[in-house]
Amino acid sequence: MTDLLLVLLSVAGIWGVGLAAAHVLLSSLLRSTQTQTSLTELLGLGLVFGFGTTAFFYFLWGWVGGSYSSTVAWSWMCCGLLLGPVTLIRQFRNARTVANASDASATDDDFKKLCLGILLFLCLSTVIQSLMTPQRFWDERAIFGLKAIVLFQEGTLQNEALQHPDFVQYHPKYPLLIPLNETHSYLLLGEVNDRWSKIMFPLLYLGMLLCFQGVLQRTTRQSARAWLFTLMLATVPSMIPWEYGFLSGQADGPIACFHTITLLYLWSYLTESKKSAPDPAVLKTLPLVAGLSAGMTVFTKDEGIAFFLIDLIAVSIVGLLYFRGRLLTLAFSVGKFALITLLFIAPWLLYRRHLPATTEMAYFSRMQITNLSEGVAALQWAVTHLLQCMFLEAWSWGLQWWALMISLFAFPARALQPQQLFLLLNLTGALAALIIAGMIAPTPVQEHIGGSSLRFLLQISGGALLFIAGQWMEESP
Repeated sequence: MTDLLLVLLSVAGIWGVGLAAAHVLLSSLLRSTQTQTSLTELLGLGLVFGFGTTAFFYFLWGWVGGSYSSTVAWSWMCCGLLLGPVTLIRQFRNARTVANASDASATDDDFKKLCLGILLFLCLSTVIQSLMTPQRFWDERAIFGLKAIVLFQEGTLQNEALQHPDFVQYHPKYPLLIPLNETHSYLLLGEVNDRWSKIMFPLLYLGMLLCFQGVLQRTTRQSARAWLFTLMLATVPSMIPWEYGFLSGQADGPIACFHTITLLYLWSYLTESKKSAPDPAVLKTLPLVAGLSAGMTVFTKDEGIAFFLIDLIAVSIVGLLYFRGRLLTLAFSVGKFALITLLFIAPWLLYRRHLPATTEMAYFSRMQITNLSEGVAALQWAVTHLLQCMFLEAWSWGLQWWALMISLFAFPARALQPQQLFLLLNLTGALAALIIAGMIAPTPVQEHIGGSSLRFLLQISGGALLFIAGQWMEESP
């Protein structure tokens, strides 16, 4: 019972810090007379950013030589327990005013309550299923869990174990967002308990869903449909109940969460930008939030670097195609997105230069004509394998790819709108990046892509559901 209470207090503290950070980031939207964020968006973004902020704090603290102790953990938790209620009190009146001003029918309200009940039930069941087992898969134990144990026992980021190639034998340069959050949990509990530390993963699932609904509702002003598409995202089988999704302590669920948040805010930014009189608060805020989320994606797993580059290229292409009259403004926003991401990950990139290299694939150094030409033979197998996973095994992994194709052909003109084309370019770029990685990897393509394709498709499923929602949700005049 004591452990359960500490875990609940830990979650409340992390959420409180994230709420304060989200409230500061969304302050322009909260004050805007044209666009106002919902309590759902604030709660979702606060929960997601709570884990990202906690890891970033611990990393900076350890990077400058600070030690990890129960005092640091309790101080951080108490700070969140104070900031959270204050933030909610400040937001409550605004949320109540927006709710009173709405003209939603009783039927719509009942539908929203039903969707919320289903969502909370799904999240509660996900928490229970996740906590039923300790860490048991290779990645969650050897790549992330082991680092968290070392950080807890050594009490410092500057320890020899994490820099010894014979000890951290598998991907020592993997980012630390997950291990540092697990370390925070261990410091509060006073022991290594890799069952309770898994609470992070289903909570990121909840945060992603709440933020998904909130951004859709704010952007399209269609609350009921936003809840409907949120439930579609919540029931993608590869997220839950697949044991490698949000039920495990691996990085694929968190990557899906942070990457989906990044796409949400870039998509919402482009939706607002196409208006004749866009809201300045939206244009000011959203690239900043997207940049921080992209930085958290990179700090979770190396795939985040590829996602960041694809996001940057896709939004730049859309800007050149659709916003030539406001190219300077868009360039400034895209530059803000890129700069915030780079500033967030710069300390980690500097730190990891001193870590040993062992079994890393070194994709960038292998991007050579010879390696690509040698991998052409694997191209057909990789494409066939991906199409099979996406469409022929849909009952196991989700119908989102079939729904995406139906939505594309149902409304082809809408797919050419800036925000929708951005998502198509993003998804296409992500799939192309996976295929190219399989072509140049030093391992056989059947082993490389065959073992990672399902988890990669999980990571980009949020983008697919966002495209589907954008196709079927007409913007209110």
